[in-house]
Amino acid sequence: MESTRTFSAAQLFASLLFSIMAAQALAQSHPEYIPLGGGVKAVLYRPDSNPSPHVGVIIIHRTANYLQHQGCTQLSQRGFMVLCMNSRFDNNEALVNWELIALDVKRGVDYLRNTQHMNKVIFFGHSGGGPTTTFYQAVAEAGPSYCQGPNKLTQCDNTNNAFNGLTPADGLVLVDAHPGNTVNALRAINPAVNNENRPDLLQNKLDPFNPKNGYNANGDSHYPPDFQKAYTTAQAQRFNEWIDRALYIREQIKQGKWIYPDDDDITIGRGGGSQAGGGSGANLFVMDPTISCCTDQPAKLLKDNGTIVTQIIRSVRIGDPTRAVGNATFDDGAKDLTVTSFLSANAIRATDSLDNDQIDWCSSNNSTPCALRVITKPLLITNMGAHYFMSDGEYFLSQAKSVDKDFITIEGATHGIGPCTACTGGPYPNVVKNFYNYVADWIKARFGT
Repeated sequence: MESTRTFSAAQLFASLLFSIMAAQALAQSHPEYIPLGGGVKAVLYRPDSNPSPHVGVIIIHRTANYLQHQGCTQLSQRGFMVLCMNSRFDNNEALVNWELIALDVKRGVDYLRNTQHMNKVIFFGHSGGGPTTTFYQAVAEAGPSYCQGPNKLTQCDNTNNAFNGLTPADGLVLVDAHPGNTVNALRAINPAVNNENRPDLLQNKLDPFNPKNGYNANGDSHYPPDFQKAYTTAQAQRFNEWIDRALYIREQIKQGKWIYPDDDDITIGRGGGSQAGGGSGANLFVMDPTISCCTDQPAKLLKDNGTIVTQIIRSVRIGDPTRAVGNATFDDGAKDLTVTSFLSANAIRATDSLDNDQIDWCSSNNSTPCALRVITKPLLITNMGAHYFMSDGEYFLSQAKSVDKDFITIEGATHGIGPCTACTGGPYPNVVKNFYNYVADWIKARFGT
């Protein structure tokens, strides 16, 4: 499984060299590996067209390898210095201690400001980079009290003042950011499991892969509203039961009564996979593209021809009927974590997985909406029009405290910021150019280069 795979030092070094060479092949002439310490890796991309940049961009994810993210070269080609980073937990979800990632981000911010002397630093939070960068920013703007409190499933440990005085970024770009790995896990868990020792046995009435409930093995599924409500409520119920179990184990460890003195394994059958991008979760909206499909209010759509219109936006994605196979497997369907990684980066309290009013957004520090409620810096929220975070992006806008905030959807764009070839209404050949031009123009209008 990706979350538990280990590599030798030689393999890691070879992989890093390959990453840098691959980056060089993408028209950025001299990317430089930057060892930031503490297990944090980075590659610096200097803009060839701008020998004296004043704006630096940080690209980082919770666990994914972003050293050669598409944005590293695309943004450096547009005149910005770009620092592409991997946290200390790259490629290992099971080891994540979420709150510590803010200290990894700090290393990047301090490097750009103090070593490269950037006047402005912008966060580029793609996918899981959204909650990663907004968490750091919330602590930087509001102080350590943001990540502490009895309502939090886990808190930042500030006994050594490590979370004091974090320097905030000057602006944030959210790129098809999700609401938190915690909420992704909540929405991915299969609630049809009623015996945790036998996740292969599903209750028919809650089985998302049962044609009687609306599943279509050959195309888009269509789940009726009553099934949707029963399902999303049951997801929260099963999820809360796992949270309670993890909290019990943590307390037993604290009291010295558990079989291990430090941590333990948490394996959730049909929990959605442990990979950085998630595995074969049982998310209804993945199989039924009419769920979480659209904005509630008219919003800006950047069309493939480069024009911008304001309208109710509907995702052009199609349903994925393949989850039924992967969800049943251990490698792709089970969530294999530790008590620490589950509670800190994969758990949040809720009574319904899709009703925003029934999710306790600030019960976890891995929560984009919670962070946006305290962040005041300029904010650009972008959605990819061929993915399923449409409703989430609109919700981010409603929760954001920033006065200077923008929200736009890129027509036909996949979650990976590429043109969707299987979507309705295509083709969409200009996705990459349109997206990065818009982001660059937004940054330049506020901060220059």
